[in-house]
Amino acid sequence: MSLYYIVIIMAATGIFGGIVNFYSDANAQREAESTTIIKLRPIGVCILFGLAATVLVPLFLKFADSKLLQEIHIPVKVPPTETKPSGKPVPKAANYSLVKNDSIQTTPSNNNTGAQPVSTKPDGGKKTEEKEKSVATDYMIWTAYCLLAACAGMRFIDLLMSKIITKETMNQKNNEIQELSKEIKGKEKELTTSLNNYKVSESIQLKDAVESKSFTEIGTSALDQSALLISWLPPITHSNDPQKGRFGGKSRVNGKSLTADYDHSNLPGVLNLIIKVSSVEGDLNSDVYLFLHNSFAKSIIHLEGNGKKVVEYKIPAYGAFTIGAITDNGNTHLELDLEKLENFPEDFRNR
Repeated sequence: MSLYYIVIIMAATGIFGGIVNFYSDANAQREAESTTIIKLRPIGVCILFGLAATVLVPLFLKFADSKLLQEIHIPVKVPPTETKPSGKPVPKAANYSLVKNDSIQTTPSNNNTGAQPVSTKPDGGKKTEEKEKSVATDYMIWTAYCLLAACAGMRFIDLLMSKIITKETMNQKNNEIQELSKEIKGKEKELTTSLNNYKVSESIQLKDAVESKSFTEIGTSALDQSALLISWLPPITHSNDPQKGRFGGKSRVNGKSLTADYDHSNLPGVLNLIIKVSSVEGDLNSDVYLFLHNSFAKSIIHLEGNGKKVVEYKIPAYGAFTIGAITDNGNTHLELDLEKLENFPEDFRNR
């Protein structure tokens, strides 16, 4: 479609549509308890809105992914040539014509040289006719779009502006979601790496913890004792809280109790935890192993508890986590989730 004709159609439909909009019910308002109609906008303003709406039709078609815009072109200047007896082409006076990919081109005849005209393909005329029908249909569709936009006037403009704002907002939200997704994937990768490192270090820490006086009744080496402790523990199922669910979920078992209290620290948001394992009746009959969060530099703590009533361990912490404990030579497993302790500050429990 020629851009010149498109501009003419936009101007004509903009004026006509503005007049239609002026006389339509959309531009009328009735007074209360009266049949008198008041025109809200003068006809000049309606025509102006109609012209503005037609100018925005290409943007509307762009949002609609219409292929109609692909058919628009600007007429170009093509200088035709003629052939002299010498055989050299000589340009004629310039004229303006539309260049089409399927247009019929022939070679000018020359009686002096006996040159014969080049025959066209048999289906060339048919293709040209189909092309002309397609162009005519495109012009009619374009006219309908422009007239529809002009009749709607300001409502069409408001709708298009709302669509643009909505699309821009959606793009912004999508970008934020993509950034958040990348951040989450990075955190998951970091967490996975941390857990894998903890699984490797757990056996090493247990070996170091049992090297002294623990499990002396068993009479096995520290390596065998640490392997035995690991065999008693199920695998990690909570990536952000590795000890959760590994020790039975109870803080009091077989007359042994696992508790935690805190003191305030000078560091903002940090609490000094006081972790205790005690015997309700009598004394502890073995050493105690505490299992902390894997974010601590030393997450497995060995406490000498044989013959003691209570053993305790102090450590600063920024957020809540699950503590696990093993005593009674592996026969008693204790578990305490600091997030569920209501005497702890809420902001600490929610971290």
